Amino acid sequence: MIRIVDAEARAGKKELEILLAGRRGAAPDFATLKQVLPIVEDVLRRGKPALRKYVTRFDPPAVRRNARVDEEFARAFRVARRRIEAYHRKQLVSISSEFSFRDSLGVSFVEKSAPFDSVGVYVPGGRAFYPSSLLMGVVPARVAGVRRVVVATPRGAWASSPELRWAARELGVDEVLRAGGAHGIAGLVSVSGVAKIVGPGNRFVAAAKHLVSGLVAVDMPAGPSEVLIVVSADADPALVAADLLAQAEHDPDAKCLLFTDSRRLATAVQDAIALQLETFEETGSSKVMRAALRRGGRVFLFKEISRAVSFGSAFAAEHVQVFGKAAERLSPRLLPTAGALFIGASTPTALGDYVLGPNHVLPTGGAARSFSGLSVRDFLRWGRSVSAPPKAARRLAPKAAVLARFEGLVAHASALDRRAR
Repeated sequence: MIRIVDAEARAGKKELEILLAGRRGAAPDFATLKQVLPIVEDVLRRGKPALRKYVTRFDPPAVRRNARVDEEFARAFRVARRRIEAYHRKQLVSISSEFSFRDSLGVSFVEKSAPFDSVGVYVPGGRAFYPSSLLMGVVPARVAGVRRVVVATPRGAWASSPELRWAARELGVDEVLRAGGAHGIAGLVSVSGVAKIVGPGNRFVAAAKHLVSGLVAVDMPAGPSEVLIVVSADADPALVAADLLAQAEHDPDAKCLLFTDSRRLATAVQDAIALQLETFEETGSSKVMRAALRRGGRVFLFKEISRAVSFGSAFAAEHVQVFGKAAERLSPRLLPTAGALFIGASTPTALGDYVLGPNHVLPTGGAARSFSGLSVRDFLRWGRSVSAPPKAARRLAPKAAVLARFEGLVAHASALDRRAR
């Protein structure tokens, strides 16, 4: 069961300090990096033969299931696609794709965006097929103008899910690399030759993305999913409980935090969680939810909601939900460090996971202080050109040569001196 902690008491302050210190000083998962390093190195060096070896060793057997795709699923998928596409097209319009100018010396400058030529989208497939992961990776890539999209997913997931195969065709995916885990990520580099890799995955996927990030671009650091819900006393405890449980369902290591200024609400949320958990006892999710609430679930009580918001901003959670009138008034203070901010009781994280429109691939573990959620911008790079006429070069080169000689770069200075004549 989720535990209530007095954030103003000595023990509570200490727990909050430890929580925040862990966010600021989080180290890479060195143990997992060591585990996957030989696999990634082998696939990068040997390509297809190595990839086949690890697919045989690690990926579930490919048992193909041919079944009709449910029409209700197809309709829901298409609604999600339309909304995600519309949102990301608005993003594209808001990006200044080109600028050019000429300065007072006649030097001309151009900066212009261009989409990556190819992108790899990783789609997890351990327990199930996640259509939302496919949508959130492929749709913004296409909106940005990426010509070639390659999906990597475990071979068993591809074979057993007619919905995945249908969805890939529906989105116009160019290639499918039937390999999951760390070897799938390395295969996107050495076999598929993509320029960037995006998409969520487990710790092995995250470690492999870290290892290949010097060769290709990757989206962001990713770990267990997390939600921080900041609510004032007038919030509905049943809705708060439902949203905490929705987060807990992701992973036993998921973080499920509630910050509030109301002890009455905190207790009511505890009771609501207990009641709602009973309805999930027949599903496999119940065990996962209980583990997540026990390990990473906490309710922190603050004297004032403004203090809860201040600590929430420092926490920089992947998902931040705010409801209750007093809490919602302060929600702008959470925006700069939230992976994504959901305002109001009718805007749960779960709605954003599927059909609202903004991307659900978000930074975790406090990385929201430094990284933004996936967007159209992540599928573009900016090329720059500059052209200096002889008159400008003669005027600027002597100054540049002074700096070059200061740095001990005599050939640089010589090249500059030739332009100064």
